[in-house]
Amino acid sequence: MALFFMLKNCYNSARKAYDFMKKQKYNVKDLTLAYFQKKSKLYRAGGYKYATPLKRSVADYQNHFFAFLMDINICLLPVYIWVIEFLLIMCGLIPPHFFDLLFYLMFALLFVSSVLLLAFFTARTNGQSFGYAMMDLKLVNRSKKEAMPLQLILRQALGFGLPLMILGFFFQVPGVIAWWVLNGIVVLITPNQQTLFDLIFGLVTVNEPDQDIRFEVKQEPEKEELTITPIDLHIRSNYSDDGYYDVEELFKQAKENKLEVISITDHNCARANAAAMRFSSLYNIQYIPGVEIDAQYKRMRVRILGYYIDWTNEVFEVLEQNSLKREKELSMERVQKFENYSGIRIDVNSLISNSRFQTITPNEITKMVFHNERTRLLPFVKKYIDGCESESVAMARFESDVFGKNGPCYVKASYPSAQAVINAIHNAGGIAVLSSWHLDYISDEVLEEIVDLGMDGVECFSNDIHEQTVAAALKIVSQRKLFVSCGSDYHGPTKPKYHMGVSNCPQKALPLVRILTKAAK
Repeated sequence: MALFFMLKNCYNSARKAYDFMKKQKYNVKDLTLAYFQKKSKLYRAGGYKYATPLKRSVADYQNHFFAFLMDINICLLPVYIWVIEFLLIMCGLIPPHFFDLLFYLMFALLFVSSVLLLAFFTARTNGQSFGYAMMDLKLVNRSKKEAMPLQLILRQALGFGLPLMILGFFFQVPGVIAWWVLNGIVVLITPNQQTLFDLIFGLVTVNEPDQDIRFEVKQEPEKEELTITPIDLHIRSNYSDDGYYDVEELFKQAKENKLEVISITDHNCARANAAAMRFSSLYNIQYIPGVEIDAQYKRMRVRILGYYIDWTNEVFEVLEQNSLKREKELSMERVQKFENYSGIRIDVNSLISNSRFQTITPNEITKMVFHNERTRLLPFVKKYIDGCESESVAMARFESDVFGKNGPCYVKASYPSAQAVINAIHNAGGIAVLSSWHLDYISDEVLEEIVDLGMDGVECFSNDIHEQTVAAALKIVSQRKLFVSCGSDYHGPTKPKYHMGVSNCPQKALPLVRILTKAAK
């Protein structure tokens, strides 16, 4: 009966995943990785507190055993295939002289599946093998925190894959069975069902806490086909805090979209340009070195794009380090304000240790609050859950009210002056262009003031500005004979409403943008 329910759960999970993937534009690899990353993030953000180590109960023994059976059957797939090939040899359908070749091929594939694939899959999913993922089990350290990837790789390779191969080669089936019987005895006598190598590496298997892992599919009306222009001068890579794809993947997509000119303008970071220049010739796409820098004009935050920059100039390293320092300080101030306001203690070390940029954003704190059953019941959180039509709307309103401007946990940042950023770009041999970010909130008078600081152009075409703003920007650009830029602000799956090459630049305005693409100094 337990096996029946296990298979039913596996089927339902697989069916839901398949139905979801059919509706999405992302491939299986991206979605699978996103799923495990989200599970891991929720676990690190506080879920580990509710994980329970395996006990000596029938249900836990069954789950552990079924997970083991799944893992070993997946690892033994090359052996099963070889058995079929052996039978075909016996039937005369495959010449006998292929026997040795097929046997050694099977042994090589067995090494890949049982030693490499299992170990690296477990490390990549932060503690879940194939069977563990299906049974909602997880390998963690004794404190229930996520284990180091190297621990997981060694545990699976030395405790699972290598014994299967070595004992199987020298002692055949009896040797493998003896090894698993020994491990089974250890599992039975240890309080938390640990194997020999669990004890050696200080690991324990836990039942994962219930986590609301959902990928919402919004029902949207049919859209007219997107218009892609051959120039996109505002793209983000994973060198940005919210970018997704690496540099080469961006060039692959640009090639697929038939783009002619691109620029990767990462947020306060110019590192992507080194790789981008190499891929430019490989993919036969013109590349303009770029960056996007936060700046301040009076009390207003703006962003300035730098094109044709010498990205090796030390000024960009200084800007990046200052940006990382600023964001980390803002994170600590934000956490302190939220703890004082809510009485909820934030696990700072857990959140920061799993952030590439050592920051804690309002969105991450909001997710932590809404994914914890205890904090969801607090009155100042529950009112959003009860008063909104969906969980996503509740989270968005909570984040805006608590961390937005004039909110109790709002933190104000100080950025380098727009004049200083323009000068830095010019000193690095670049062209300074005002980004379209929040351009709708800048009056025509202030826009003229910013342009008069020494700006070389304005990003007039993007997905974030209204037609009236475009008209006003084009008028100012025309009067001062400045460059016109266009960009999609493409981030990848992190901001799905943006698409590479889609910048709302009409065909008749494309010649204006081409002037910028030929403006190398």
